[in-house]
Amino acid sequence: MDKNIKSILTNYKIYIGIIIVLLVIIAVLLFGGGDEKEPVSQDPVTEGAEDPDMEAGEGQPDQQPEEPANSLEENSHASIDRLVGKYCESIAAGDVDALAEIVDVLSDEEREKIQNRATFIESFDNVTCYTKDGPVEDSFIVFVCYDMKLINIETKAPDIICLYVGPKGEEGSRRIHYGSIDASMQEYVTQLEQDPEVQALYDDVSRRYQEAQEQDETLAAFVQKITGQVAEAGPEEEVPEETPEEEPEAEPEEEPEAEPEEPEEPASPEATAQNRQTRTNDTVNVRSEPSTESSRIALAYAGASITQIESYDNGWSKVEYEGQTGYVMTEYLE
Repeated sequence: MDKNIKSILTNYKIYIGIIIVLLVIIAVLLFGGGDEKEPVSQDPVTEGAEDPDMEAGEGQPDQQPEEPANSLEENSHASIDRLVGKYCESIAAGDVDALAEIVDVLSDEEREKIQNRATFIESFDNVTCYTKDGPVEDSFIVFVCYDMKLINIETKAPDIICLYVGPKGEEGSRRIHYGSIDASMQEYVTQLEQDPEVQALYDDVSRRYQEAQEQDETLAAFVQKITGQVAEAGPEEEVPEETPEEEPEAEPEEEPEAEPEEPEEPASPEATAQNRQTRTNDTVNVRSEPSTESSRIALAYAGASITQIESYDNGWSKVEYEGQTGYVMTEYLE
């Protein structure tokens, strides 16, 4: 019996040992293993590494995509091209009624000027439209390059004009701005003209314009006439008719009293201060004095930016152009 009790105690100790070992393992798994899981659960990506979303550009305000530049586009808007084409056809034909349908304002004075110019314009060829976004949404600034074919002159005259095409109206069509433009619009267009691509357009037209005149003396003579002498051709022809031989006989009697007053009026025409930035509506001579007989100090092309200092009641204006002060006929200023 002693042996049986001893055997039972021995087996009991073995079972107790096994149970203790199992309890220790369970305790280690439940408590010891939990303490070791904390560093394992830490995501190394969130500590120091960039979030994948951050790499895609999200949440990075300093790296916002740049706004697209207002680039110069060539013949990229079919509706604008058609509108400008109709504009050129109307000007060349002197069709002021057709022109009135596509411009916002057309005064009686402008109608007369357009019809007068149409008498020597045959057509506008090779019309190309270069557009930039306008100052308001869905509007455009259009730089129009073309070759002007003059009646009875073989060589075409390259030219460039700047047009403002407004946004679509309620009827779904656009109109070309033809009236005077305000200071903010002038400033906007001036900024666009600083674009090297736009400057290259003006330089190219200017170069070809000079070459055309050098190659064709008839064209050069005609340009010289229409840029300063056409408007005064009538009055100059009338002067001899109004000064017959009888006038010299009357001069000794009446001129001593009348002469001091009469010469003062043409010598000092009434001036109106303008001091505004504007543009030329055609190619025009800038002269040293307010007279077609004075020397030309510069040639301002159509659409050129020019400062109107004063305007006179004799039809001339004092201007500043490319650092020089001179005179142009007021009708050639917008």
